[in-house]
Amino acid sequence: MKFQSNKDVLAQAVIFVTKLLTAKNTNPTLSGVRIDATDSGITFASFDHDVSTRTTIVGDVTDSGSVLVSGKLLADIVTRLPGDTVNVTLSESKLLVSSGTAKFTMSVMPLNEYPNLPEVPAAIGSFDGELLAEAISQVGVAALKDDGQPAIMNISLEISSDAISFTATDRYRIASRDIPWKSGTVSEPANVLVPARVLIEAGKMFQNDESVTLSLLAGGERELLAISAGNRIVTSSLAKGSFPKVRGLLDEKGGGASFAIVLASDLVDATRRVSLVLERDGAIKYSFTSDGVLLETSATETASASESVDAHLVGDDVFVWLKPRLVIDGVVGAHSEFVRLGFTPSNDPVKAGPVLFTAHSSKDSESVEQAYRYLMQPNLLNR
Repeated sequence: MKFQSNKDVLAQAVIFVTKLLTAKNTNPTLSGVRIDATDSGITFASFDHDVSTRTTIVGDVTDSGSVLVSGKLLADIVTRLPGDTVNVTLSESKLLVSSGTAKFTMSVMPLNEYPNLPEVPAAIGSFDGELLAEAISQVGVAALKDDGQPAIMNISLEISSDAISFTATDRYRIASRDIPWKSGTVSEPANVLVPARVLIEAGKMFQNDESVTLSLLAGGERELLAISAGNRIVTSSLAKGSFPKVRGLLDEKGGGASFAIVLASDLVDATRRVSLVLERDGAIKYSFTSDGVLLETSATETASASESVDAHLVGDDVFVWLKPRLVIDGVVGAHSEFVRLGFTPSNDPVKAGPVLFTAHSSKDSESVEQAYRYLMQPNLLNR
């Protein structure tokens, strides 16, 4: 195998296929990147039996061939090469990479031990890449990060003929975003689970593409989802397990007579300042009245803090204790100038009901924008 390529094009391809490689693989072969050079182009791919990435670039191929090398090392090398062009040559059991005056030699891995890449299932529709990235970033913060409950380390996708709903939860909050899309073959709604880490990275990978294709294979022994644009493809096995039925809570909670509208940047900045004196698991008391919202911490021997922020309250006064990090995630996730906090009536005077965060157009408008919803349970217990 021997080929020459533009350095920037090569680097982008290698970065793409190594983005989802995990350092936790017990099989070193699965940390590799497969390179296939043919007359029709140079394909780079990675696959760990669950997640695959692949892309093809144009290059000057002198000799066709295939090779498997360390993905991390290859990425480190090609992103730091000094020249505009890169020469890659397979010589016996070594891969030679050179650019300008820099030369590298890499050991190759056994190609016969590498799994065959999964076939991409049939396309079922497409959407705007920027909209996809925004939706995933809004809900991804709420996905469980540890492996205590594997089912909620995923993002739930509810797919209908005109929209896709992304939902995530870590038991203490729920984040959901609906986006429109161009459905091709969806006749009946489908509900699938995709690992959150895969979707979050995929959103970043395709955020600059005008049209991103979704492909799906569900219902059989091997269930697979693929996201692609141009010559770049990401596939992921669908996750197993039962995702909690939390979507209904978004309709039930936060719809009481009381709600407040706050300038998002003011609430985030005040929350960050007041939280400076908190211990790791501390919460802030948010008191909403006709005068605005007062943020306070409990007085301790070490430090305490308070700050007032302008807010428009409709309904009765409300106070809630909330974790600052989760508040910031919900407000920032709205991606809007104002945020609406809807309060759920509670029979317990010392324990408020869930709070629903939604994007809002202006301080005085009472219309509710439901594309993005973030439901937070007031947290009175250590987490």
